[in-house]
Amino acid sequence: MEETLRRVRSTTRLEARDLDLSGIAPGGHNATVNSTATIVPLEPVSFDVYWHVIYANETKEGGYVSDSQIMEQMKVINDDFKSANISWNFKNITRVENEDWFVNVWPGSPQEQEMKAKYHKGDSTVLNIFTAQFNATTKTLGFASLPSSYLRAPLSDGLLIKHTTLPAGSHPNYNHGRTMTHELGHWLGLYHTFEGGCEGVGDNVDDTPPEASEAVGCPVGRRSCPGSEMDDPIHNFMDYSWDTCMTHFTPGQAVRMHEVIWAYRTKRPPVDNSTTAATPPAATSTTISTTISDSAASSSSTRSTPIPVESGDAGSSEEDDSEDAEGEEKEHAGDEDEDEEQDEPRWYYDDSDYPYY
Repeated sequence: MEETLRRVRSTTRLEARDLDLSGIAPGGHNATVNSTATIVPLEPVSFDVYWHVIYANETKEGGYVSDSQIMEQMKVINDDFKSANISWNFKNITRVENEDWFVNVWPGSPQEQEMKAKYHKGDSTVLNIFTAQFNATTKTLGFASLPSSYLRAPLSDGLLIKHTTLPAGSHPNYNHGRTMTHELGHWLGLYHTFEGGCEGVGDNVDDTPPEASEAVGCPVGRRSCPGSEMDDPIHNFMDYSWDTCMTHFTPGQAVRMHEVIWAYRTKRPPVDNSTTAATPPAATSTTISTTISDSAASSSSTRSTPIPVESGDAGSSEEDDSEDAEGEEKEHAGDEDEDEEQDEPRWYYDDSDYPYY
């Protein structure tokens, strides 16, 4: 029997209201634009990307993601977002050996809180990607935080991706890197194409046809909504189709992502409140430790490796200034500087903070 493996069905606790707070115009479910149409020119946007590979042991099965896999995944997401004029700039990889985190990390869990308090970098304009296994029995392939939750829980921001879904991974039908593309869509404010089923505003995008439920496999020609004159958007990155079936975002989705970027993921100069309406305050960086604290449950080590790459889709060769000048750093539990002050982590989980699958 075929299983629905991608990212689990969306939670009903997340509503379109989360992305309407800054005047982002809601769309509807009445598709009027062909999903293969050329996207109108939008200003180019680029995000720095920090990778955090959580692994149990130095094997592929144990979560040790290779440099080549990461570079291939960077190529996939840059190719997939090119039509929307959004690019992803590789910065650094930090590898952390911690079996407890690798197996048990989950949104809101103590493992996630400890892990991200120590390794999360930057602010709302920086992408943090953590790879792990999660619980072996779950079908979930990835999580993403919605942009509107950043000010309430900045350390929860970013992606949590199952390591087997990266290019050349071992997950059947979901190992070409499209899980990350899908989750990045959520990180930039997109909802599932099947959001709300056949009625209502759905995913708040005008040019995505309504869809009664998620697609599994690649059911070409499926029309799941009664009376629909358009096929279901099974090739859209925001459905649950197999990786080889996914091909595009729509022009409307591209516009929405840029609206969300402007509202939530853009650095801006201070606003003069005497002449301009108030806007949400800019998010600030959080000071993060570069070591793992010792615990009775597990021991840990970390290795941080900036990879030099040629300019282009894969990212930049620029190193993170906080990393070792030799390009590799390995520390063990208990090596922290006790005199170093750390900001108090913020972990507030309510319905609107809960990540999207």
